[in-house]
Amino acid sequence: MNCDSCGSRFTDGVQFGLCKKHYDFPCAQISESGWRKLGVERRAVWKCTTCRGRASPAPATPTPDPQSLENIMKEIQALKAHLTGLPTLVEDVKSIKSEISEMKLSCEFLSGKIDDFATKISAIEARVSSLEDLSENVSTLQSDVGMLKLQLAVNGQRSRLNNVEIKGVPEKPNENLFTVIEAIGNAVNFSIPKSQINYLYRIQVSNTKEKSIVVNFVNRYVKEDFVASARSIKTLSTADVGFKSVSRRIFVNEHLTADMKLLLNKTKLRAKEFNFSYVWVKYSKIHVRKSDSSRVFIVNKEEDLNKMV
Repeated sequence: MNCDSCGSRFTDGVQFGLCKKHYDFPCAQISESGWRKLGVERRAVWKCTTCRGRASPAPATPTPDPQSLENIMKEIQALKAHLTGLPTLVEDVKSIKSEISEMKLSCEFLSGKIDDFATKISAIEARVSSLEDLSENVSTLQSDVGMLKLQLAVNGQRSRLNNVEIKGVPEKPNENLFTVIEAIGNAVNFSIPKSQINYLYRIQVSNTKEKSIVVNFVNRYVKEDFVASARSIKTLSTADVGFKSVSRRIFVNEHLTADMKLLLNKTKLRAKEFNFSYVWVKYSKIHVRKSDSSRVFIVNKEEDLNKMV
């Protein structure tokens, strides 16, 4: 086989797929191993130097259709009409962007305010929590103070456990109170020797010019017996103990503290309101009873009055 390029004879070479010419490897400008590596598909489209040098034919220029040009011009005119409002749209977009910027600034400002409010609210909540703690402490302290006041009242009344207070006895200059007490004992059929008395004195009665007589007995049993005897005489008066010029009732009672006297007055008012038949003091304690068949209970503090219903 002769080479179509140089005319030399060869036994193995290249056949191009387009022009079907046969070239030896040197004229085909490829080595034998390179040709083998191309593969079947690439060999089929491999061109010789002559075919590669030929220029590709220029594409034919289509003749424009006048009707198509008219349609295109109409579309262009319609597009221009649509674009007439574009400048206004651009200005509107700019205005919207400006408003959005202002809104963003406003939002940032409000966000800062909200953060400030949140901080203030947190501070207020902390103060409220502190006040709640203080309120609990105050309640506890009030409870403790109430208990202490009650204990003081109990102790104050206990210190008067052996005392009686006698009201209604006129005061005389240079009087001998032992003689007065002895006369009262005789009037109620109860002998009171001096050996049964620790001390006695007069005290001012609140809101009056009169003074009561306080007697401290050696023990409460003597005191209780004396009070029982005195109360058995419902009409005990000054005339019974030697005061002929003055006639008025004499009252022998437990010697109560000011707080206990106030509580006794409130108890009597409550008893009248709720129809309690009996209110009395024994062993320096206020006793109440609604009827002969009802139970007796003791009023130790003002809150106990709520039981009287």
